Amino acid sequence: MKNLDESIKGLREHYLELLKNLNRVLDINLEMFEKSSFDTALYGECLLLEDTINNFEVKIKEDSIFTMARFQPAAGNLRLLIMLINSARLTERMGDLLKANLKIIKSIEESSTEMAAELKNTIYPIALKTKNIYEGYINAFIKNDEKILFSLLTMDEEIDDLTKTDTENIIELMKKKPENIQSGTELILLCKKLERFADHILHLVFDLIYILKGENMRKLELLEDKKI
Repeated sequence: MKNLDESIKGLREHYLELLKNLNRVLDINLEMFEKSSFDTALYGECLLLEDTINNFEVKIKEDSIFTMARFQPAAGNLRLLIMLINSARLTERMGDLLKANLKIIKSIEESSTEMAAELKNTIYPIALKTKNIYEGYINAFIKNDEKILFSLLTMDEEIDDLTKTDTENIIELMKKKPENIQSGTELILLCKKLERFADHILHLVFDLIYILKGENMRKLELLEDKKI
């Protein structure tokens, strides 16, 4: 019969597998952006990965609740278990967001060859930076390294700046050729979705910092906003 430490170790392993499956969905996005085209086989793989992610999310939630009820862990472990539940739920939503990107890629490819080329020129660099942040988070989780987490906070600003610049460039392309308005709008939507995905990663980062250092970054952020 498992003790508390064994249960938490198992939950961390399940959560890491969840993160790795989401990372593969992000890779699928990157592959389609780089090819500037929709790939049916990759989309099929994404659907299978989504099921796996959903199953891990449910298992992590159920096992965490069982662990809390059985062992009544002290504050530190209790915070970890709650973090795992919340982060697994957010990760599942992040997978849904990435899956939705693939249908947008298909729509852009079908409506405009010219704008489809921007999947590689414009969207791919944003997605690549986003992947770097996400893999940094995975690495920090494995190593319990808060220094990596703090370094990721500044990388999100790069995503925001790049998204703003790319959105302006896409709008200029749409002005030159009104027939590209629909596909251009979808390109902007992809930019925003990747920006949102990066924001979700930061939420994961904040929660892990709280576990490692006891600092509630979200609370500090809200207090700072109130001062402003």
